Amino acid sequence: MNTTTATFAAFTLACSLLTPALAQNHADHASHGSAATAAAAAPASAPMAAPAADAVMTAGEITRVDKRGSKLTIRHEDIKNLDMPAMTMVFGLKDATQVAQFNPGDKVRFHVQDDGGSLTITRIERAQ
Repeated sequence: MNTTTATFAAFTLACSLLTPALAQNHADHASHGSAATAAAAAPASAPMAAPAADAVMTAGEITRVDKRGSKLTIRHEDIKNLDMPAMTMVFGLKDATQVAQFNPGDKVRFHVQDDGGSLTITRIERAQ
């Protein structure tokens, strides 16, 4: 192996080991339409957020259920209240007992909130 090839191989290996994995981290989504950003932009006399019954619901499909961690992996459409594009993500449940009600492949509608960088499902129901 000549010096140029060895140098190129070493450089390629170093780059691949030093490049961070491109995973979807909840902390990266904290800036998407967070309540703090919305509150800062709203006038002082603006009404507070809508109650849970009027919450914006997002359609999705459960791809994984973590019963031990009380988390659902959901392939979802755009989450309008967080200004987040469609993707697949892991969400925690506000009510951990709900995890037993769902299985991979279930179509759902859910509302998620940004609680200080942690995205939590506050309401979830089977899609009809």
